[in-house]
Amino acid sequence: MFNEVIEVINSCATFLITAHVRPDGDALGSELAIYHALRGMGKNAVVYNQDQTPDVYGFLPGSENIIHSMDSVNGFDAVFVLDCSDIKRVGNEADRIGSIDKIISIDHHVSGGTFSEILLVDPSASSTGEIVHRLLNRMGIAITADIATNIYTAILTDTGSFRYSNTGIDTFRVAADLMGKGADCRYIAENIYETRPVIQIRLMGKALDTMEFYEGGRVGSIYVTQEMLRREGALPEHTEGFVDIVRSIQGVEIAVCYYEVSRNRFKISLRSKGTVDVEKIAGKLGGGGHVNASACRVEGSIKAVKGKVLGAIRAVCSTL
Repeated sequence: MFNEVIEVINSCATFLITAHVRPDGDALGSELAIYHALRGMGKNAVVYNQDQTPDVYGFLPGSENIIHSMDSVNGFDAVFVLDCSDIKRVGNEADRIGSIDKIISIDHHVSGGTFSEILLVDPSASSTGEIVHRLLNRMGIAITADIATNIYTAILTDTGSFRYSNTGIDTFRVAADLMGKGADCRYIAENIYETRPVIQIRLMGKALDTMEFYEGGRVGSIYVTQEMLRREGALPEHTEGFVDIVRSIQGVEIAVCYYEVSRNRFKISLRSKGTVDVEKIAGKLGGGGHVNASACRVEGSIKAVKGKVLGAIRAVCSTL
């Protein structure tokens, strides 16, 4: 599919670039890498995200140019939809974005790209950013320091700092190449992992107070409510990484973080160790992702949602 994507890039002049709501490091890094590459080719490119860029990613080159509202999608020859298994995940503008003539989907999720005929999907890739790197290399586009910084961030964050099972030999080869092109690994890691605001630490403390364990300590969970966010003056982005704290606890094989998006509507983040497949758990609840990192959305009271998630865990992981 590389050739088809390259043909669209070469034949079109104006591009929209977007990704899922609540963009993470992979979504933002991939978007901005393509943005810089297209601009370097003399193309017109616009990055649109429904939600604001989390402060922790404000250092990414080009992040200041991301827009969060659009008057019209007329005039765009093509759109890149990145890191999305479903176009609805781009948010409220999904229908308008889906009306653009040429839709290019780049994703590394198992169910990715089904809404587009022009796609680059590889579930074995560590991240969408790694696939973007392949595309740019295939096109012979020079990887500038700005592009390298964005792709390295995409890979670093989606592999959990190269700790998750989606980290392969090629992942390290790409990371090394990006460092050689100007990605400063110390600077990037410092910005992402060592600049947490006090508000986030306080919210983390409240979330940890909700910690519970099941199945002899092999399943651990925490939750964050809208009331907790209001009380601490926190934003949704401040919950990033909370589920990994639970995952790091000795004996925990499956970590769950329940985040209340709105009243009785929860986003559930799932993480696991070893061969425990949380993608199957998320799939039972209408979500998806990867073996060790997946997510889904479930409606109901926190008590009811916990029951549904635990039921799915027990159905998939009968040996726990």
